[in-house]
Amino acid sequence: MSATLFEDPNEMSRAGKWLCFLAIPSVTGVLWLLWIFVLRLYLLRRYYEKQGIQFVKKCYALVGAEMRVSMLQGKNKSHDWLYTERPTDLFGTIRGFSVQLYGTSAELCEELIAKTGKHVDRDTPALFSFGRLSPYTLTFLPINKWRFRERKVTLTRGMKDNQRLYEIVARQAEEALTRFKITNGSGATINIRELLNHWTRESSGEYIWGKNNVNRYLEVLDCEGQLRCLPFMTALNQTFTELRFYASRFWNRVCFPLAALPLTKESRRLDHNIKILRQATEDMMTTPEEGAVAANVQEANDALGIPIGMTRDDLVTATIAGLDTIKSTVIGTLFHLLEPDNLTWRQQILAEITELKAETGDMYQKLSHAPKLNAFIHETLRYEPPGSLINNAAVKDFDLSSTGGRQYRIKSGTRIVTCIHALHQNEATWSKKVAEDMAPLHVFDPTRFLRHRNDIVGSFCFMPFGKGPWRCPGQGAGVIMVKVFIAAFLTQNSKCRMSVPDNQTKDLTWFNIYSKATFDIHCDDEDQSNPIPYQAS
Repeated sequence: MSATLFEDPNEMSRAGKWLCFLAIPSVTGVLWLLWIFVLRLYLLRRYYEKQGIQFVKKCYALVGAEMRVSMLQGKNKSHDWLYTERPTDLFGTIRGFSVQLYGTSAELCEELIAKTGKHVDRDTPALFSFGRLSPYTLTFLPINKWRFRERKVTLTRGMKDNQRLYEIVARQAEEALTRFKITNGSGATINIRELLNHWTRESSGEYIWGKNNVNRYLEVLDCEGQLRCLPFMTALNQTFTELRFYASRFWNRVCFPLAALPLTKESRRLDHNIKILRQATEDMMTTPEEGAVAANVQEANDALGIPIGMTRDDLVTATIAGLDTIKSTVIGTLFHLLEPDNLTWRQQILAEITELKAETGDMYQKLSHAPKLNAFIHETLRYEPPGSLINNAAVKDFDLSSTGGRQYRIKSGTRIVTCIHALHQNEATWSKKVAEDMAPLHVFDPTRFLRHRNDIVGSFCFMPFGKGPWRCPGQGAGVIMVKVFIAAFLTQNSKCRMSVPDNQTKDLTWFNIYSKATFDIHCDDEDQSNPIPYQAS
């Protein structure tokens, strides 16, 4: 006798109901995913394409252009390189759940920044990378909430003691150069990243927290999961960098929140170290050092009744924000200074610094009157800005004007970004706003800042530290740090030369905050009047 699967008709009926019960949510979930990742994004993309906005090549549903971004990262380039092609004033891509538009002209970005807090507000993937260290900091918050404006004022004022900053940075630079034997004729060979890691950590830590307060050690987990005792600033800098690189992995770029979830051993290790670092900063806030930025900001915020957790996060971000940006700016500046083609610039800047040192007065003030040094640093910041995007999203539908009177209609929820890197490479905008008789923008040429400084600095063609409400509050401090280190380096080591690794071609030699490019400095007395090309390490 053959057996049937369901001998009882009632049992068969119950099984059918269960199958239907399971099928309905499954089908609904699949349809929802198709809507979120495919149909909705396709329709929104077509909406913008009909307005004349082009999208980057090889940009697909869900993964967007992230496969191309991976290729760029392999060349030490950041993802904003995709948008320097600038076929239109707005350039589009798909990023995870949303369409993302990049502003590439000065006129459009000026209007976009003016709409901040009204039509657009903060929406940045960084919240899920280094934002895990300080999620309530100003960097990630809308400007009309969480007492943004008051906190921005207290943080900016707390970083205004330029005399103290200069004294710390100059002393730390001299100590670092002496420690690594960076001086003419010493015969030393040192990797530039090793030198600058030490200097930026020591300088930023003392400036923000105070010399004694920051002099503590923490036990954190290393990449192998082993406990290591590290100086506070070393642990903070390493964790900050690891968070950024972890968030830049392929699927974490596709879906930003994945980076903050404890799904991997690496993410859980970082969570452990974050807890240690946050506790350490809270401990330091109980013993503020007079004159330190942390003490000034904490006193002002306490008087305003701002919660201590917000103050802590603002101070953590103030500490770490400059580490990699200042380091990448100094590396880029030194790289161009040590290129054989720029020997004349190096000699002129050294002569300028020597002359300033012979004059009376505070050196930190005199450095602002060093036109050749300032022009060279500004051109480095233009050529490859360390912070290359201002991430925002539309909070309501609005119109955005562009070059030639064109109007774009932006839909709420669209991520819309000022692409600083693209602005710095926009020939049409610079020719119109600055001058036509300049070297092409793909060429490194500090002369443009000597001849047209007043037209460039402060314009919307040039914004290495952002503009408007999202302008970096530590901009002035960062520029001072770069100037002081370059001046100290050239004074002690004007005859050095550099060499790049054998496998690092010129196309791989870029120095954004995600780059792993490097070079060695050789301190000898070779005649630099007849320089030779790069020498492999």
